[in-house]
Amino acid sequence: MTFEEKIIKNSKIRQKNLMRPAKIAFEKPDTGVTINKKGAYYLIKDSADITVKYLSHLSYASYSNPIVDLKGKFTQSEIIDFVGRAKEENFTNQLLSIILTDIGVVAPIAQVVDENKSDEIDLSFDDDEDVYGDYETEESTQVESSSTPQESIDIKDASIVIQKLIEVFEAK
Repeated sequence: MTFEEKIIKNSKIRQKNLMRPAKIAFEKPDTGVTINKKGAYYLIKDSADITVKYLSHLSYASYSNPIVDLKGKFTQSEIIDFVGRAKEENFTNQLLSIILTDIGVVAPIAQVVDENKSDEIDLSFDDDEDVYGDYETEESTQVESSSTPQESIDIKDASIVIQKLIEVFEAK
């Protein structure tokens, strides 16, 4: 079983059972249905592809405390395989980045905060008013990060990342 499959298997969301049907639908989109339009074929195929690639992300996000909830669930070989695939697959790398951010070894992506933003915007306008003009004005914004990393590691060094994941998830 892969790292992602363990995340999915241990989640409590209804969608955790989508993986097998999604793999079938990706390979043969017309399984069990009659397709009358080309677009339907590709809708099924592409939706299945997204499910196969991102169901683990959805499952991971469903945990109230994924780091604690997944402790002891992984083997060292699953972690090694996961980190290795993260170098090749962008969707696997995204999941790894999310996990490393949750662990606190990578800073979360900073958010731009508009200090001039009010809770309510007046959307009324006059016919001769340039309603797009204020879109181009420069207002003061600042970048805020919701947290800072507790510890910084070199995420390009796979062995350090593997060791950190083994330690955090108490992999055997």
